[in-house]
Amino acid sequence: MQKQNVYKDDVYYKLLNKVRNHDDVTTNDLSTALWLYEKTNKELKKAKNKRRAWTDEEDEYLIYFVYSSDAELQDAADHLNRTLGSVASRLFQLRKHNKAFYIVRPWSEKEDEFIKKYYNSLTSKVITERLNRSYNAIKSRAWSLGVSKK
Repeated sequence: MQKQNVYKDDVYYKLLNKVRNHDDVTTNDLSTALWLYEKTNKELKKAKNKRRAWTDEEDEYLIYFVYSSDAELQDAADHLNRTLGSVASRLFQLRKHNKAFYIVRPWSEKEDEFIKKYYNSLTSKVITERLNRSYNAIKSRAWSLGVSKK
């Protein structure tokens, strides 16, 4: 394994130096780097796919991440070294089994201003994509802000 990592690093550094020095990059260089990338990516996916129980620390991180961040769940999955499906499933379980501690991301002033400004002019689909919220969440927030489509 150590020998393979040295080889991998050597290939990447040679390619990086060629690009930095504006040297000609051959198709062989690119294909070797791509092959190593795909192999490394498969190894990472394999490591992520090993089933293991969720720890209390991982649950706490996930709760904190969802509550305090606008980032994608994929970022949490990468940090926890878990698949996106695993993180989404765990979040669903946490929400389902403990209603008192339902994880909801608070609305920011920026999101409120966006809804007030664009709720009449943009489609609901565009707003949901921009704010990374569900259609029902947008509709409910617009109602509570006193904004309507009419």
